Amino acid sequence: MRVWRKLLFALTAVLAVALVAEAVTRVAFPGLARHAETMQFTNPHRDQPESFDRDPVLFWALRPNNPMWSVNEAGYRGPLRPMAKPAGALRICCLGDSCTFGLGTPPLSYQQTYAARSETILREALHRPVEVLNFGCPGYSSFQGRKLLETIVVNYHPDIVTAYFGINDGFPAIGFPDAEQRPWETPPGWVGTLQRLMRHSDFYVLLTHGLTWARRANGKEEIPRVSPLEFRQNLQAMKRLGAEHGFQVIFVPAFYLNDQGALEREAAGLNEEQAQVDLARYFAATGKRPAELFYPAPDRVHPTAPGHEAIARALADEIVKMVGNNASGVGVH
Repeated sequence: MRVWRKLLFALTAVLAVALVAEAVTRVAFPGLARHAETMQFTNPHRDQPESFDRDPVLFWALRPNNPMWSVNEAGYRGPLRPMAKPAGALRICCLGDSCTFGLGTPPLSYQQTYAARSETILREALHRPVEVLNFGCPGYSSFQGRKLLETIVVNYHPDIVTAYFGINDGFPAIGFPDAEQRPWETPPGWVGTLQRLMRHSDFYVLLTHGLTWARRANGKEEIPRVSPLEFRQNLQAMKRLGAEHGFQVIFVPAFYLNDQGALEREAAGLNEEQAQVDLARYFAATGKRPAELFYPAPDRVHPTAPGHEAIARALADEIVKMVGNNASGVGVH
């Protein structure tokens, strides 16, 4: 009997300490358990089930077979292409965010995107089969683009990969930057059930994630989804993967309309050496005003149909030069 009393006293003491710790944590970090859940983002794409599926690696992905956005059964926008590249074809895969995807006000049809337009231009210029696959996904950062390249796009055996990122990378992270995002994975059975219940405890979250993450989750330490250094590292990783698998990578600088309505390049960490395409020159060559090339406020970041046309021509000219350089090996493997 005395043993049971001691055990009960010990359990009561532990419970009292836990309750005090929970109360103190809730005062110091209000709503921590709610805000510190991993995989939270300022953009809503992950929680739009009609157009996106949750993904443990990419965070979210386009929902396949979505005719509203011309998303095919493989989960990318445009016509379905076999994973095995046809003999003699030049295959280009376009990585990017909603600017590559073709969002805007109003959204563009698939045929108006720079991926579709560059395919048409290149077929006429090169007189050979050309396939351009649009893997752009709204809300994606360079981190997601890198993961998409490593896990999916590389299996399509591209000759060239284009990467258009920067707009979403600098957005504030909620709790965790992209590289630290982790889905809550719990084991089956009662252990998993207990862990899921414990996530409602602010003190448990504080113990498992640490003080630094707690500050981030409460917005006391603002960090970008992808830092400029991480941005450059993601691009370097894409380039290394290209060298390993025999494809070239073209980095496309992102532009937007600034407060004065002028075109300005996004300073996400893409330096002049990495940016292989001089989009500013092609935008100027259209003779159109900046607000005709990019949707005006409140948008300001998505290219219009003429903007996509300019990007397509810039990419096509660069690719024609690459294919014409026998030392590059583009399109011969």
